[in-house]
Amino acid sequence: MPENGPGEAVLRLEDVACGVGHIHALRNVNLDIGPGEFHVVIGDHGAGKSSLANLTAGLLRLNSGRRFYNGTAYPNLSQREARKLKIELVCQETHLINCLTVTDNLLIPDLIKSKPFFFKKRAWHRECGDILKKYGFDFSPETLVQELRPSEQLIVYFLRSVLRKPRLLVLDAILEQLSAEDLDKVLHVLAALKEEGTAILCLAHGIDEVASLADRVTILRNGKTIVTESIENVDKVNLIKLCYSQLAEHAKAGDSREFYQLLRYNEAILQKLPINLVVVDNDNRIKMINDNGRNYFELGDADYRKLRIDDLFPLGDGKALPLIKGAFAEQREAAFYAVPTTVGEKETTADIKILPIGDGAFFIGNILIVEDISRQETLRQQLTMAEKLASVGILSAGVAHEINNPLEIIYNHLNYLKFNLEKTQVAETIDLIEEELEDIKQIVSNLISFSDRTRVVIEEIDISELLLSIIALLRIDARRRNIEIRFSPPDCPVVVEARKNEIKQVLLNLFRNSFEAAGDAGTIRIETDMVEEGGKPLARIRFMDDGCGILDEDPSNIFLPFYSSKLGKDTNLGLGLSVSYGIISKYNGSIEVKNREAGGCEFTILLPGVPCEPDERD
Repeated sequence: MPENGPGEAVLRLEDVACGVGHIHALRNVNLDIGPGEFHVVIGDHGAGKSSLANLTAGLLRLNSGRRFYNGTAYPNLSQREARKLKIELVCQETHLINCLTVTDNLLIPDLIKSKPFFFKKRAWHRECGDILKKYGFDFSPETLVQELRPSEQLIVYFLRSVLRKPRLLVLDAILEQLSAEDLDKVLHVLAALKEEGTAILCLAHGIDEVASLADRVTILRNGKTIVTESIENVDKVNLIKLCYSQLAEHAKAGDSREFYQLLRYNEAILQKLPINLVVVDNDNRIKMINDNGRNYFELGDADYRKLRIDDLFPLGDGKALPLIKGAFAEQREAAFYAVPTTVGEKETTADIKILPIGDGAFFIGNILIVEDISRQETLRQQLTMAEKLASVGILSAGVAHEINNPLEIIYNHLNYLKFNLEKTQVAETIDLIEEELEDIKQIVSNLISFSDRTRVVIEEIDISELLLSIIALLRIDARRRNIEIRFSPPDCPVVVEARKNEIKQVLLNLFRNSFEAAGDAGTIRIETDMVEEGGKPLARIRFMDDGCGILDEDPSNIFLPFYSSKLGKDTNLGLGLSVSYGIISKYNGSIEVKNREAGGCEFTILLPGVPCEPDERD
C-alpha cells in the first residue's frame, strides 16, 4: 500500500538499491525530478542507467530504500500501476509489430477497447497523419513498420508514449540511436512537453545533444549517484572524471592523482601541437584553442570562451571564413589549400582543414586546423620564378648567339661602305644604322648576361663602399633630376663574396629603376646591414623610393624578362631587373619587391655575408 511522504517532486528516490540475487545493479541511488524539469542521468556502460530506467517504470523490484511518486511512497510497483501513474518508459528495444502499419502501432494499443474500432480504420489513418505532420515527421501513416528506418521505428515507439500525455517520461539512451535530422525533431517535441509541465528523465552517455534542454544533471557510476548539479555549473573535465574514469576503479579512495596526470598529459599534447587548432561547438562557439592558435590569431590573454569563429577573422577577410562556415554547416570533412587569410592586421596564406566531431551518430562540433604556409608559399613562388627564368635563360642564350653572327657581318659591311663611299648623306645614314645596331647589341649582351650560369672567380666586396662609389658617380644626374639620395653606412661592414662588376650591375639597375619611378623629384633611401637566418650571416640591402610604385597585382612580375610596369617608356626593355634576379640567384641570394603603404616601392636583397667586426667609419 502507498505511504504518505514528501510531495515536492514527481519522482524521488532515496538510498535505492535493486538487483538480482547478490548482484546489485543499483545501490545508494538518490534522485529527484520536479514537474517540467528535464533531468539528465549520465554514466559509462555498466553504470546502471538502464536498471534505473526500469526501476522507475515498475519493471524492477525495489530491494531497499524508498521510492516516491507525487509525494506517495511505492515500495512495490508494477508496470500496470506505473502506467496508471502516467509514467512512460521509452527504451532502446522497440516493442512494435513490424507487419502492421504506423497507424496500427501508434494508435491501436490505446483504442483496442473501442467496439467500432475496425470500422474506423480510415479515420485513424487521417488522425495518425495529422499527428506525424504536427511533429514534423514525413513518413506515411500507412507504411509498414518493417519498411521504416531504425531511427523512424524508434520515433513511432517514442510518439506512442508522448500521445499518452505522461507526467513522467523516461528515455533510456534512445537519443543516441536517432539520426541527426530525427534527433532535431525529437528535441522539439521534448521542448514542447517540458513547456506543458511533463517531467523528463533522460539517461544517456553524454549531455551535448540535450544541453540546451537540460536543467540538472546526475552522475551515475557503478550503480551509485555521485553528484547532482545544475547544468550551468557542470565542468566538462570533472564530468569526464566522474563518469568515465576507469582509473578510479582501481585507485585508492580519494586518490585521483594518476587520472589528473593523464588529463594534463592529454591537454599538454593538444596545447603544444605545432599547429593552430580550434575546437567549436554546433553554434560555432569556441570551446578550445591551443597555444599556437592563440599566437596565430593574436588573442593574447583574451577569454576565448566568449568568442565565436567569426571573431577570429576580420570582416575584410572574404575568402577563408566563408569556406570554413560552409564546411561547418554541411557537417563534412574538408581541406582547403593556399587560402589567402587575413588575421588581425597581417595577411597570410594558410592550409585549412576541418574535421567534424561526432558522439556516435550525433554531430557535436568541429575541429579547425589552420596551418600558416606563408613562408612556404613565398619559397614556392621564388622557385617558380627561378624555373621561369631558367627556361627563358636557355632560350635567350640560343637567340643571342644566333643574332651575334649576322650582327658581325652587318657591322663589317657597314664599315666597308662607310670608308669607301664619299657621299655625305650615305655616311649619315650609315651612322644612324650603327646607332640602332648598338641598341640591338646591348639587348644581346643583356641576354647573354641573363643566361650565363658559369661560376667565376669571386672576391670580398664591401657593399657600403660599393654603394658610396656608385652614388658619387650618380650624384650629378640625381641633382639634375632633383632626386635626393639618402645613405648612411652602418658601423659594421656589410661584406659579401661575389664578382664586383655583377653586384655593381645589380645596384645600378636598382638605381635606374628608382630614378625612373621617382620622375623629376623624389627621395631614394638605401639601408644596408647584416642579419642572421638559420644561424648564417646575410647581407641585406634595402632600396626604398617614393615614386609611383608597381602597377601590377603581383609586383614580382617585374623580374620577368621583357616585362615593364612603366607604361609609355619606349626605352625600357624590361631586362635590367631580370638580369639582376639572375645574378643574385647565382650567388644563392634572394631579391624581393613590394609596394609601400606610404607610396613607392621597396626592394630587398639578401646575399650570403661574411662575418666581420664593427669598425670606425667617416
